[in-house]
Amino acid sequence: MLELGDSSPSNKRGLLLRLLRAAQPVSRTEIAERLNIDKSTVTEVVKPLLDTGILREEKLPPAKGQGRRNRTLSFADDNSYFIGVNLGVRRTQVGMTTLSGQIVEEDDFETPGTHDIALRKVKRCIDEIRQKNAERRLEAIGISVPGMTDPERSGLIFAPNLDWHNVEIAKALEQGGIRVVVENDSTAAAMYEARLKIKDTTDGLLSNFILVRSGTGIGVGLVIGSEVYRGSGIGRGIAGEFGHMTIVAGGKKCVCGNRGCWEKYGSAAAAASLYLGDRPLRHNETLPRFVEIVAKAENGDNRSRRTLEMIGDYLGIGIANVIMGMGIPRVIVSGRLVYGWKYIETPLKDAINRSIIGKTGGWSVEPGEPAGAALGGALEVAVEDFLARI
Repeated sequence: MLELGDSSPSNKRGLLLRLLRAAQPVSRTEIAERLNIDKSTVTEVVKPLLDTGILREEKLPPAKGQGRRNRTLSFADDNSYFIGVNLGVRRTQVGMTTLSGQIVEEDDFETPGTHDIALRKVKRCIDEIRQKNAERRLEAIGISVPGMTDPERSGLIFAPNLDWHNVEIAKALEQGGIRVVVENDSTAAAMYEARLKIKDTTDGLLSNFILVRSGTGIGVGLVIGSEVYRGSGIGRGIAGEFGHMTIVAGGKKCVCGNRGCWEKYGSAAAAASLYLGDRPLRHNETLPRFVEIVAKAENGDNRSRRTLEMIGDYLGIGIANVIMGMGIPRVIVSGRLVYGWKYIETPLKDAINRSIIGKTGGWSVEPGEPAGAALGGALEVAVEDFLARI
């Protein structure tokens, strides 16, 4: 397990603040115990933040049988807020949060076909939130996008399912010096899931995991040594694009131009074509939505159940490849696919067991958030950037 004492000073502070935000209100003693550090180290990090008013410390009534009053730390988020934007393939969400982690405000609209129109609508939503919160300070804006980002985290290089190329998002959404950070949606979702896990485990903050997000496509977020991995050098921003690895040679054509990509077989969107098979749509027939296929399966429809089982099989094949490639045995699956987890889980794990990973043991795959990680991830991008800068 990575210990805080092994980290650089800046990383130490980041890890500590991340835990504090997820577990607040929390005592200095609990932070020290969970991060396996001295309490004096906690004090060293939090003292300047208490002095500047970013953190506050409150005395609680003494526990039964104890004479001392416990002190707990939390963020003083009364005067600041963050905006997140999830530019989804189908719908775009815009929301607001504080350092408490709760989504205070949320709006959404169907994603326009062109990025110019989409960003104009996003800017209007941001302006409305700012007008409603004129007495507070906007600290940062986080944008999650379904594609590769540039190394500076300011623009989108390519979003296959939107067919958007080289979009200068931060420049388009510039808000008078407010920092705008652009992140791949699966990486953002991994940041969101990491914060949720901190609440439930004593060392979740320090664990490694792979986040597989499945919706219209498939994206992979990597958390290594408690930090999100984005690639290095010119590869920063493109790490995790496993959705476009080939798992069926000469298979279905993908929007990226390749054939047999993982997301054409293991994503929530792939369920519709697997359900129909090779037959064309009938007159006035529309492609079934994933939640509709799940509902049919719940009502005993065998074709729907077989479709979800096939999705699970293909998803498991890809996950086994990712585990082998990354050497990280813990996987969290998020996105719409989670709604059909009861039908997907067994064939998914059977597929992994057929691979060499299944012979080694020690791996795990668990469901994450079906929906909340989209906007939640974008908001997490904004907050994480702020915490890294304070």
